[in-house]
Amino acid sequence: MKRISHPGGSVVTGDELADAVMHYAEALARRSQVDVVDLPIIGESGTLTRTQILIGAPGGMTCVGAESVHPDLVEADTVHTFRLKALAGTASGRASWTGDGLDSPQFDEFDY
Repeated sequence: MKRISHPGGSVVTGDELADAVMHYAEALARRSQVDVVDLPIIGESGTLTRTQILIGAPGGMTCVGAESVHPDLVEADTVHTFRLKALAGTASGRASWTGDGLDSPQFDEFDY
């Protein structure tokens, strides 16, 4: 689990969800844009709930590991959506370099 801190407070959510939100927030900030994201969280009372957070250009966010007695929150469709939104509008298809594609064939490996 990870705790996302934002100007309005902080929330605890799953590792992949938090990473995807941070990646999307970075992409939005680079584009000087904002968006509201909806994601599952562990509420203050320990129950599973949802939150909406404004992310992007206007404010900074941090993300740190968080202890929880609950299993990691997983919502693959939401993670996928955030990742696609982060890539939207990028010329290369990547908002930032992740090391992906290092095993791609190089031009000199093709027969011309």
